[in-house]
Amino acid sequence: MEDLASRYADEAHFLFVYTREAHPGEHYPPHQYYEQKVLHARSFRERLGIGRTILVDSLQGRVHRVFGGVSNMSWIVDHTGRVAYRAAWTVADDIESALREVLTSRMLKREGQPAAVFYREIVGLRPAREGPPHGLPRFMGGDVAARQFEDARRQTERA
Repeated sequence: MEDLASRYADEAHFLFVYTREAHPGEHYPPHQYYEQKVLHARSFRERLGIGRTILVDSLQGRVHRVFGGVSNMSWIVDHTGRVAYRAAWTVADDIESALREVLTSRMLKREGQPAAVFYREIVGLRPAREGPPHGLPRFMGGDVAARQFEDARRQTERA
């Protein structure tokens, strides 16, 4: 996403809403107070090298809930405020494809050319066990987070 944000920096704003630790553990426990959440967001920026603007959600996750509550969602809101893209998982290639359409639509409208907007859905597929970026450990939260994740995965497989 950082590469995408860099390449389209002159045409779009890329925001990251820090909602919660995806896999809390002994290193990054669940947030108990807002200042802790801000500190975790700063650490998140540093450990993953994020250059995008990070917005820190409320301790209760108000923004997260309004936008669906899913752990890794992505949204594109066009220049008119319309939701042009929404996905329950962040896939940079999908976002770039949708962003190109949004930017083309904006250009056509500005030039007074007709553009027909329509709705579509697609079900995506991703490997179930993607590795972490930049060779980082899979769970920043620590060993507790890794154990809890594996326990949850096993329970899901049994269901």
